[in-house]
Amino acid sequence: MYATVLQYLEETAERFPDKAAFADMAETYTFRELADLAGKAGSAIAKRVGPREPVMVYMDKKAYNVPVFLGAAYAGCFYVPVDDQMPAERVKLILDTLQPGLIIYDDAAEGRLEEIGGQVGRMHYKEAFQAEIDEARLHAIRQNAKNTDLLYVLFTSGSTGVPKGVTISHGAVIDFMEWICDKYRLDETAALCNQAPFYFDASVPDLYIPLKTGATVYIPPKSYYTFPKKVLQFIEQKEINTLIWVPSALCNVVNCRAFDVCVPGTVRLVIFCGEVMPCRHLNVWRKNIPKALFVNMYGPTEATYACMYYNIDREFADDEKLPLGRACENSGILLLGEDDRAVEDGEIGEICILGQCLSNGYYNAADRTRAVFVQNPVNTRWTEYLYRTGDLAYRDAAGNMVFAGRKDFQIKRLGHRIELGEIENAMLAVAEIENACCIFHDAREEIIAVYTGRIGTDEVNGRLGARLPQYMLPGRYVRLDAMPMNLNGKIDRARLKQEYAEETTWTD
Repeated sequence: MYATVLQYLEETAERFPDKAAFADMAETYTFRELADLAGKAGSAIAKRVGPREPVMVYMDKKAYNVPVFLGAAYAGCFYVPVDDQMPAERVKLILDTLQPGLIIYDDAAEGRLEEIGGQVGRMHYKEAFQAEIDEARLHAIRQNAKNTDLLYVLFTSGSTGVPKGVTISHGAVIDFMEWICDKYRLDETAALCNQAPFYFDASVPDLYIPLKTGATVYIPPKSYYTFPKKVLQFIEQKEINTLIWVPSALCNVVNCRAFDVCVPGTVRLVIFCGEVMPCRHLNVWRKNIPKALFVNMYGPTEATYACMYYNIDREFADDEKLPLGRACENSGILLLGEDDRAVEDGEIGEICILGQCLSNGYYNAADRTRAVFVQNPVNTRWTEYLYRTGDLAYRDAAGNMVFAGRKDFQIKRLGHRIELGEIENAMLAVAEIENACCIFHDAREEIIAVYTGRIGTDEVNGRLGARLPQYMLPGRYVRLDAMPMNLNGKIDRARLKQEYAEETTWTD
């Protein structure tokens, strides 16, 4: 097994030196250029900080980010992507937790360096790319490399308001890349369209599939995802055949009727992960791109990218749930009840993840780590850690896992246990509804349905009344022009809760 992802890069640079690796609208890096710039950046970083130190990469999302990430790996460090558009207060919180050895920045972020403060050393990426490669220093660093060394840390939202730094090792990424590339026959002919920000784990396949296979990743402007017709035209122009996106981006294509303008005929594989994919939107994609294989994957950031997968091989009704499927290779899934026993088939339990995919825990947050990375209670014979996700699921008759919501999205109302995700699923099956989110006003025991779409609130209530029992119907409906989204492109539930379901904001 490879010790680091750098072996992928070096072998692929030998096989396909002049092939495009990463391309944005301004620059294209071949694999040879990528390896050369990564070596230069690694040498520059190694002169400033020692191995095993965090390197914060504070930049706009561009192709030049990638050799900086890999440069951190050459220096024996790990990289932490931070987007230049992140709120300054969030960046400060990340800095406080991270205490990085170095910040590498670009022109877009330069003006914000003073705003975020701190006395951390700084280096412009162009300075790193102009360094001489120090072969002796880099070789000495590699001699001590292990696949358990950290490759990156991604900061996700924390329930306390303080972001959590999820640590991921070289070995976890290598293990997943070996599986996904073999499973879906990804090779040098793959062409991917990057959608997710680099600070979000949904970008991990885009970053590392090329290093292993010689595939090419195209990085369109962020604005294209606001106007999906442009991104479909971009896919067609670049002859892209593989999409690894979050469901929200796929749904936006449907909601904006982008297929009316362009149906890219080159797409053969569509993988989505990170949130529930409504079948109504999926069915539009399958109708327009019938030759593509669609794959539903499941996995939190703490599981590298995904730990379960389901190849969609049959028709699903608009209001059905997509299965999460089965565990990926080298991953294990346990469903645990409240008494920490493994539940029976058909019974709902908490998804708990084991295996090579797991994070090393949260950076500089031992208490948070101990709360969710725990000894497998089913195994009392040796040390075996698992990650408690807080997600609920059950096994169906075919042995597939089926998502049943979040522990923290489950409420009790009128004596009934209600999963808010079930109401959302029923709303998304309504053709005129584009997006939906349900929140709960605890003091008033009120379910509030927030949605976007071309339908009035009374009609929504009538449609839901035909699908759901009376006790599950929302007491209030809020129709918005646009659904608020968080930095990861998911519905900003915390903001909706604050605006519509807290006592201080409620008005009769």
